Amino acid sequence: MRIAFIGTGNMGGALLEGVLAAGQAPEDVHATTRSGASASALRSRLGVQTTALDADPRANRTAVDGAGAVFLGVKPWMLADTAADIGPALPDDAAIVSMAAGVDLATLTHHFPHRPVVRIMPNTPSSVGYGVIALASAPEAPAAVVDHLTSLLAGAGLVVPVGEEDMPTMIGASASGVAFFFLLAEHMVEAAVAQGLDEDTARRAVAATAEGAGRLLADTPDPAALRGAVTSAGGTTAAGIGSFEADGFADVVARAVRAAGDRSLEMEAENRAG
Repeated sequence: MRIAFIGTGNMGGALLEGVLAAGQAPEDVHATTRSGASASALRSRLGVQTTALDADPRANRTAVDGAGAVFLGVKPWMLADTAADIGPALPDDAAIVSMAAGVDLATLTHHFPHRPVVRIMPNTPSSVGYGVIALASAPEAPAAVVDHLTSLLAGAGLVVPVGEEDMPTMIGASASGVAFFFLLAEHMVEAAVAQGLDEDTARRAVAATAEGAGRLLADTPDPAALRGAVTSAGGTTAAGIGSFEADGFADVVARAVRAAGDRSLEMEAENRAG
């Protein structure tokens, strides 16, 4: 299958790297970028054909010609114009895979009628093969097409098929949620430095702690059990956990996950076609 990546920024490049890791031939991929510099860098790094829009205004149309799957990495407000641009060049059975935040399947189907439409929401660890990619497909998308796309995306991490109604929760728990882990790490470093630890040591220690915790979670995806195993009554961990609980940590996290999901729904309303 020939594949096109339209508007290949950081996230698109991360997913493309995963697709290649899953076995897609680089010579069957055509990616477009906004600038010549980014096109050259992507071509050098991944060995795929690239074209820059600032050098060729027809780049997107050329890229999708003959493609079996088209990955869209454009901003939500650019989607309608992009669809109008590439529509006449799209093969009739080309699958459309959108990475645009806040664009629902109904809007995608409006812009790309009579074609299989899939919506994905990846997170940044996809760039190192440990991402989480939420995937929701339109009812009309053939199962074989969705299965093939799932196999391709698996090179970038864990693909989680969901109903579109669960996409806002996945955004809060995973797509945006990865930044919540970074925020916790950031404040742990700050706290350690404030108590006298040098910053380099604090950064390395917290990063290694996060990596180790992640590996344990990957092996045993039961965070409550893992936490309980290291929390002895009256011990140091219990004291820290007790401080979190006294400050309403669970409610803080719940509100953050909901806020991210609610914002995604607001964006869907803002970008809804018709």
